Amino acid sequence: MATTIRWVGHSTFEVTGAGLRLVLDPFYAQNPVAKGAQVPAADWVLVTHDHGDHVADVPAAVKAGARVLTQPETRRRFAAELGVPADRIVEMNVGGTVRLGEKAEATMIHAFHSSDSGTPAGYIVKLDGFTFAHLGDTGLFADLKTFGELYAIDLAMVPIGGHYTMDAEAAAKAVAWLGAKVAVPMHYRTFPVLAQSADGFVAALRREAPRAEAWVPEPGEAREF
Repeated sequence: MATTIRWVGHSTFEVTGAGLRLVLDPFYAQNPVAKGAQVPAADWVLVTHDHGDHVADVPAAVKAGARVLTQPETRRRFAAELGVPADRIVEMNVGGTVRLGEKAEATMIHAFHSSDSGTPAGYIVKLDGFTFAHLGDTGLFADLKTFGELYAIDLAMVPIGGHYTMDAEAAAKAVAWLGAKVAVPMHYRTFPVLAQSADGFVAALRREAPRAEAWVPEPGEAREF
C-alpha cells in the first residue's frame, strides 16, 4: 500500500498509509507558510514536544477525531491547560513503541532541544512496509547512527533552520547517519530568524549522503511513496 506525505509547512506533516492518516506536530492557523491549510480529520496526532509552533492545533485535531500520542507529562498539560479530553491522549515515552493500527506502529526516539513539559522527542514510524523518521526539533547527535543501523529508513524529516535546531550542514550529516533514502527539510522559512531556503541543505546532502534524494516540497505539496 502506498504512503502519501504532505508537508504543510514548518514541522507539520500529514501522512496517509496503512489505512491511517497521521498528523505530526500540528501548526496550522498561526503558521505563516501554511497557506490557509485546515486541520484535517485524522486518526492520530504525533507530538514531538509541546512548544507552541508544534502543538497549537492539537485541540482542533482532537475535535476533528484524532487521538494524540505524547509523553505523560505533556498529556497532563494538554488535559489541564488545553482542555483536551484525557481519554483522547495515549501516553508513551522514549524507547517505547505504540501500535497505531494493524500494520502501523510508532517508536519514540530522543531529541536534543527543550520542551515546556516532558522531554523533546522524535518518531520512527512504520506504515505497512514504509518507514519514516521525524526528528522533531533537535541538534545533531551521534545516536542517529544507531537508529540507522536498527531501522531501514525510507524517508527522514529533518530540521535545517538553524538558531533553534541544527542547520543545513548538520542536517545533511544526520541524513547520512540515518541512511535515509529520501530527506525532507523542515523547520525553515517559517520565521525570519530561520534559514529561508533549502539550497544549502541540498548542497550539503550531495556531499554527506550522495545516495540520498532531497525532496524539497512547497508548503501544501504532497508525494506518494
